[in-house]
Amino acid sequence: MKNKWVIGLLALGSVSMLCGFDSAQTTESVLAQMKENSASVESISSSFDLNCDIAINVSDETTTSSIGIFVGADYDIQAALDPFAAALTGTMTISTFGEGETIDMQMYMISGDDTVDTYVYTEDSASDEEGEGTWEYSSVSAEDYDLQSLIDLSESLTYSQITEWGVTFTLASEAADYDGTECYLLTAVMDSSTVSTVLEKAEELAAESGEDLSDLTGDTDLDSVLELLEGLKVKIEYYVDTATYLPVAMHIDLNDSDLTSLNDYLADYLASEGDSSTIEVILNDLSLDYTMSYDDAEEITVPQEALDAIAAGEAEDLEETIEDAVADAV
Repeated sequence: MKNKWVIGLLALGSVSMLCGFDSAQTTESVLAQMKENSASVESISSSFDLNCDIAINVSDETTTSSIGIFVGADYDIQAALDPFAAALTGTMTISTFGEGETIDMQMYMISGDDTVDTYVYTEDSASDEEGEGTWEYSSVSAEDYDLQSLIDLSESLTYSQITEWGVTFTLASEAADYDGTECYLLTAVMDSSTVSTVLEKAEELAAESGEDLSDLTGDTDLDSVLELLEGLKVKIEYYVDTATYLPVAMHIDLNDSDLTSLNDYLADYLASEGDSSTIEVILNDLSLDYTMSYDDAEEITVPQEALDAIAAGEAEDLEETIEDAVADAV
């Protein structure tokens, strides 16, 4: 069940990539034209870069220690839409307490008439020798994933429905340049109230499809989580090619967020434990840059080494791995 949601989100994200600059255009008309033009897209090539730079300052009555946490990710994604198939390759780097770790990853998802097969390879510099990572594999009924329903949902969404989820875009009055391409620039800001609205809508959609979000959240108190998110500010910049009306880039960052609620929570927790230390989380950068192009994706094939690992019984069960990870997270 949890694996269905995780892979489903990947599929929805891949299919939801929603002349010259026309000052008469509106946000709704640009998004409507983007929706119409994206219907003919057969494949998407994209890449995203994640950068996370956080400092945690811990002080007692005499000294202050600062812990730096750095996470960077660079992934390339190829996706074919009919039938759906996707390939993700890239690297994540993690650095904290002066120690660094690199995780290389490959993921392939192939949908057939009856099954959806997923293959994942991870190689962790902290635990694996070079070239000696682990393959994981799952094969489930295509009916359980219902990827076509996700595609249909993405294609059917209107701007008014998007605003019902608490997301309102604003169209810039002048053209924007992105890497030499003239674009319409759409911007939006999401906050904790937006997250609350999204969760409510997600619960409604889940209920309509017979799902229960408690499968994902477990015993997590979502109201408490939302309290911690007070001060959250997610800035979105969406660049849409004025010639094709297809999105070419997106920038998301949380750098204007106010972490007062989070820091207050941490202070209260330390006090409840009888610790007189103070703690402060400082957000230096938390951003994501995403670029995309269309109908130029390479043919998606599963590496022979993955098939060999499965044939030899050496591939681990991917569904069990995801379920364990979600259980640990919640």
